Parts: sequence; C-alpha cells; structure tokens
Amino acid sequence: GCLLGLDIRQLKEPVPWHLLPPILVTAISVALIEESLFRGAILGLVRQSIPTVPAAIFVSALFSIVHFLNPGGARVTMVRWYSGFELLPHALDKFSEPLLVLGGFVTIGILGLLLAHATIRTASLWLAIGLHSGLIFVKMGFNKITGKIHDTSPWFGGDITVGIGSVLVMLFLWFLTWMIYLRAESDWKLD
Repeated sequence: GCLLGLDIRQLKEPVPWHLLPPILVTAISVALIEESLFRGAILGLVRQSIPTVPAAIFVSALFSIVHFLNPGGARVTMVRWYSGFELLPHALDKFSEPLLVLGGFVTIGILGLLLAHATIRTASLWLAIGLHSGLIFVKMGFNKITGKIHDTSPWFGGDITVGIGSVLVMLFLWFLTWMIYLRAESDWKLD
C-alpha cells in the first residue's frame, strides 16, 4: 500500500484480479510444504543435535540459500530422466549478482528466523504456515497486479523482497507477531 501511495509502484490497467485466486492456492501449498520440511522436519532434527538458537539460525540460513537455487531462464526442451541434471549447472545463476543475493539472503534469512521463532514458541507449524502463505500471497499478488514506476534502490530492488525496506518490513512483521502471538510465553525455549 505504501509503495502505491508513494508513487513507487502503480496498479496495472486493467488490474488483473483474476490472477489472485491461483496465487492464493500456490501460496498455501508452498507454505505447507516448506514449513513442514524446514521448520517441521529439518529444524526438529537439528534441534536434537544443537541448542535451539543455533539450530534456528542454521535452518534459516539453509532456507535462505535454497531460495536462490533457481535455474532462472534455463528451459528443458524435452523432459527425460536426466532433465534435472541439465538444469543443475544453471541452479547457481542468481549467485552471479552478489548484491541481489545479499539483499535477498538477509530478507529471507530474517523470514526464516521469524518462522522458526513462531514454530518454536507455539510448538506448532500453524502460525508459521499462516505467516508464510500470507507473505507469499502478498509478494506474488502485489508483483502481478502492480508495475514499477521508479527505481528505489537501495530501499527496494527489482523484486520487493530485496532491499533495506524489505528488511525493515520483515523486522516489523516479526515485532508485530511477537506482540500479538508470542509475547505471553517465555522467550525462545532454550534447551
């Protein structure tokens, strides 16, 4: 909303509202899968070996790194049993832009810590799934129905998840989540 009000982004004409329902389904599906894997399975396993805070940091860093393993524009013309291996060399393409990687890594790393905090404090994945799916929906939906007007570096990059503004939004969301859902209990349940 602020980006629209500050004339940094504008609604597309006509606004493609019809794109939002499939984005919602995608957001919920991705959040269910990623939270079950990262905060459910991996964080649970790592917490058995190391204390909670280092485990949360490790899993959040892993979560952030995995989001950069994307073959980008590489396409497979015909699907074969070895098609994944054809894409493998392109999985690190995003790492050729260090500022983009650093900006996105920090934002997604903070998101990972927020989601780990929510999971640990509630002893449940549901709050993390809700936060994660909401953020995916907002990010993807906002990118589909708006267009960029001005370059706002270093506050926001080409993707709204990169930049100082994105980090501040994540930290504010973490603070709000703590105030509303997590504050009543003792801080991180340390082992």
